[in-house]
Amino acid sequence: MSIFDTQKNKTICVLPWVHEFKTIDGKTGPCCYGDTLRQGESMETVRKEMLEGTQPRACANCLRGESESGHSPRIRETLNWINKFGEPDVNNPHTQYLDIRYDPTCNLKCKTCNPNFSTLWQKEKNIKILPNDKNKEYLSAVNKKAIKKIYLAGGEPTYIKEYLVFLNELHQVNPSCEVIINTNLKRLSYDWKKIMSKFNNLTVTCSCDAIEDLGTYVRYPLKWTDFVDNVQWVSDNVNFLQFNLVASNLTTHRLYETCSWMKQYSKHITLSVLSVPECFTERAVPIEQRNTYINNISKLLKFPISADHAHDFRSKITYLIKKYKETPYSEILHRRLDEEIQSQDRHRTLQLQDVDRFLTSWVQK
Repeated sequence: MSIFDTQKNKTICVLPWVHEFKTIDGKTGPCCYGDTLRQGESMETVRKEMLEGTQPRACANCLRGESESGHSPRIRETLNWINKFGEPDVNNPHTQYLDIRYDPTCNLKCKTCNPNFSTLWQKEKNIKILPNDKNKEYLSAVNKKAIKKIYLAGGEPTYIKEYLVFLNELHQVNPSCEVIINTNLKRLSYDWKKIMSKFNNLTVTCSCDAIEDLGTYVRYPLKWTDFVDNVQWVSDNVNFLQFNLVASNLTTHRLYETCSWMKQYSKHITLSVLSVPECFTERAVPIEQRNTYINNISKLLKFPISADHAHDFRSKITYLIKKYKETPYSEILHRRLDEEIQSQDRHRTLQLQDVDRFLTSWVQK
């Protein structure tokens, strides 16, 4: 029996044996999906607990997700890694997959984001979070010949100059390395297009939660026509395009239209159900408004998704329908949502009433 049988051992995950994750503020963890490590915890203790069948505290999100929807990054990442690279030696873990974040520079201030991941948000809130030079130096010095996979996020990767330098150096010594770039595709320079088209094993994971004016509103100040042009270029010139769709109460009532637009370019669509900030969840939506959400989500139960993501996508859709049917309404969260929207819109030229009548009809108390 494989040690990494995710069905027989409900706690095992391949990532603690191959992966290294560091946050902008210098914390480490098993991966970006879970929690960062606390005092007294280490990757060694995480691995030990997994082998014993004990749930590591930092990995609770995956186990919770499996109980709710039947799927999780733990299962997906383990299967994907083993299918591509084989099983790691449990007695000799070493880093082959990196996700090192150090710079919050970003050209958007998305509705559900915050200053930790966006310099535009920092400007709006009048705070400053500096890049983590230690993490930057660590990534720059890594043995690029030895890694098998690299994940670049931000901020916005295409606005971080050192990422471009890193990728050019990586391509020179390890052109077959798997590269994943999580980007909003607001803008693509010539140099980024050039390096993206060089790698034969590169995935662009495009963040998109809604289309047209609502898409611009949620991911402000995205320019929709430029975004579409960049999506088209990636679809035509890059090895693999995947969409990452986050379902919040500002976008879920139009998920079907968003997915229908996406499938022109790629059927590789992943869905994340937003849980924080809570005011952007289903709990803030009055019961009498929820059928609009449920009817739209239900159209996606048989939506044509690529085989790699179909099970996870449909599990999330079923889970999302259940949440809008069963989760109690919170007037406090509704009020907080209205206040947050008003606060944000004061700093933007695009207002809620300009983009969506349905949302305007109930969000504003």
